[in-house]
Amino acid sequence: MANKNNLKSENSNRWLVFFIISAIYFFVYFHRVSTSVIAQDILKAFNINATALGFMSSMYFYLYAFEQPLVGYFTDKLGARRVIAYCTLAAAAGCFMFALSPGIGWASAGRALIGIGVGGVYVPAIKAFSQWFEKNEFATMIGLLIAVGNFGAVIATTPLAWAANNWGWRISFHIIGWISLTLAIGALFLIKDFNGSGATIEDEQSSGQDGTGSKEIPFYKALLSLQFWILALIFFGVYGIVITFQGLWATPYLMAVLETDRIAASRLNMLIPVGFIVGAPLFGWLSDRIFKSKVHVIIWLLALLTLSWTGILFGMELGMLSVFSILFFMGIATGGFVSTFWAHLREIIPAGILGSVSGLLNPSPFLGVAVFQVLTGALIDRGRLIDGAYLPDAYKSSFMLCFLVSCACLIISFFLKDQRVQNV
Repeated sequence: MANKNNLKSENSNRWLVFFIISAIYFFVYFHRVSTSVIAQDILKAFNINATALGFMSSMYFYLYAFEQPLVGYFTDKLGARRVIAYCTLAAAAGCFMFALSPGIGWASAGRALIGIGVGGVYVPAIKAFSQWFEKNEFATMIGLLIAVGNFGAVIATTPLAWAANNWGWRISFHIIGWISLTLAIGALFLIKDFNGSGATIEDEQSSGQDGTGSKEIPFYKALLSLQFWILALIFFGVYGIVITFQGLWATPYLMAVLETDRIAASRLNMLIPVGFIVGAPLFGWLSDRIFKSKVHVIIWLLALLTLSWTGILFGMELGMLSVFSILFFMGIATGGFVSTFWAHLREIIPAGILGSVSGLLNPSPFLGVAVFQVLTGALIDRGRLIDGAYLPDAYKSSFMLCFLVSCACLIISFFLKDQRVQNV
């Protein structure tokens, strides 16, 4: 009877963990792409150019990226609950600073603090889910988490555009700050850390013969693995170009190429996170239940992503059906890639150091976004700026760069292997 009660308690706890972490992760993606919708407001409010805007937006990604090894380390040492709660408090403070900023310098500092705050969510979530859910549920739960996050990206399109038009971008971010503060308190006092080892029987058997498990293995040995660096390079490129497009240039580009207003363009931009919402849990479930090789799935998804970039370059003027398909399948390919990517990592890294290794790997996608936001901004600045907006041709060279990066990532993915990394 006691065992049944304990089982019910564990089931209740794990779903509470999932729902609160997911609610917080909603705002991780919201902040990641929100600059795209308010880009014109920021340009006018601070009288800056695209390069300065790209730098301000990139502050989120630089700080997010650089803190990941520390986040991973403290997740393994302190537990997911406290890391998530304290970091969400920092994100709330960043929202308030951004909303009150008198100039681009303070706005960049607020954006940086938001990056620090939301950077302490995903790696602890991976650790928490690997402990509270079975191995054959892990990719599905990560897919669902990414879907919730991308719902935040959906809200950062048309709903944020509506809020910015009616209340102003400053009041909108004040509201987000108060919501984040409430969620941080909820994470600190409502959810629990897992009391067990977090490793399945399979993990313990494969982590060593001495029965001590993988916790005694130095996590930094992952850096000696070629597979680790291949994964990091692919993640750097894929995530960097997609989130740069979705989070910064998609809305103004669609406004220019389709000659439409911000609300209509933001609705089209919404198709990318909608594709994420479909692709992440779908391919997470398929990875758990159907596909034997996650590497093969990654390769096919990168091929679909490269095809989407071809459409961005050459298919945006073929009609609205073409635009819908290109943006939606870009989201599906990227969402499926991310959930399958982390499921693949879960299989090749011992459970006891999963948080720390994830923290070492997770800077790569956000460094990619930071780098590509500045690079694409510099390329776009070579075009013509009329009445605070760039003409469609100004975006072409930056999107060609993204296409070439996608091709390179597809080629590199053929060197991935399914087996557990050596030296770890």
